[in-house]
Amino acid sequence: MDFTARLRPGVQRGDITCSVRIWQSPRVKVGNRYASTGVGHIEIDSIQRIEWSDITPELARESGFSGVVDLLKIARHGSGANVYLVRFHRVAASTAKKNRTPVRKAPTGNLQRKRIAKIVKALPEAEAKPLGRHASLEVSGKRFGWFLVDHHGDGRVAINCKGSAEMHDILKQLAPDHFHVPKYGSKAWVGLWLDGSKLDWHAAELALKAAYEKTAPKKLLRS
Repeated sequence: MDFTARLRPGVQRGDITCSVRIWQSPRVKVGNRYASTGVGHIEIDSIQRIEWSDITPELARESGFSGVVDLLKIARHGSGANVYLVRFHRVAASTAKKNRTPVRKAPTGNLQRKRIAKIVKALPEAEAKPLGRHASLEVSGKRFGWFLVDHHGDGRVAINCKGSAEMHDILKQLAPDHFHVPKYGSKAWVGLWLDGSKLDWHAAELALKAAYEKTAPKKLLRS
């Protein structure tokens, strides 16, 4: 479970002990310890599903933000539709080493990255531009999708790309266990989890090609 860079010092000091997360379902378990970039290890004390109206200015400040708007600028970028309040405490390095609870390792996404790169490479003038752990999927300088690894600490590997209501229905049929709606974009975007078992990669290829065709210049589509 990672934190944006400006919150990490507060988490390290123990000043910040809660976080608002937008997930489809909880990505952490009470009592487990997790590695966190720039922080060390944290242990989860509680997870509570809350409503948007429960995000008050007081809760935002407790989470390390200046206010509700500041918090939502970060929280609204996550995938999922449910809001969770996660309370935790930082674990000293010496204590973390003695603890036998497995520490969740962020996925590398290496295998999925190669497959997505291969699909994108087959599209005229399309490219997968690395951006940290992620990749921006572009054609002629315009983005038609994202390849995402552990986005906002969700522990998943995914693609989010331009779509349509029709593509929503198609993906629900082809990959019901992997399809999801990105938090942003609604019907204008579609998402597929690339981890887990029995993914129909034809669904990922179909989604990316459709997104590419919505974005690419007409001259490329005629080639």
